[in-house]
Amino acid sequence: MTRRKVDIFIGPIACSCAGGPSPAKQEKITRAFALEGALKEMGDRFEVRMWRLGDEREYEEGLAALRGYLRDAGEEELADRLAFAVNDATPSVALDGKLMWVRDCPTAEELLLDADGSE
Repeated sequence: MTRRKVDIFIGPIACSCAGGPSPAKQEKITRAFALEGALKEMGDRFEVRMWRLGDEREYEEGLAALRGYLRDAGEEELADRLAFAVNDATPSVALDGKLMWVRDCPTAEELLLDADGSE
C-alpha cells in the first residue's frame, strides 16, 4: 500500500487584531486537529504534516507551501495576498500534493473517501 501524504494548514488561532475565531471557524480548526489525530492513528497509511502558521518557526515554510498549493489549484488571488489573508485561506488540506479543501477541513471519513477514490 502506498503511503498517502496529507498537509493540513491552520492559521493563527487567536489574532491580536481580530480576537479569537468565530464559532464556525473554531469548528473547522477542531476538525483539523481531529483529522490529524485520526490519520496518525492509522499507522503507516498516511504521512501527516500539520502546518501551524501561527507558529513563527513554521510560518515562512508553511506559507510558501500553502501558496504553492493555492497557485496549483487556480487560487491565484488568494495566493498573492496570502500573508494578509492567512486566516481566510485556512484551514486548508492537501492530499498527495493537491489542494483538496480550501477554507475548510474534511472529516477523516471524507478524506478517506477522496483518498480511496484517487488511488
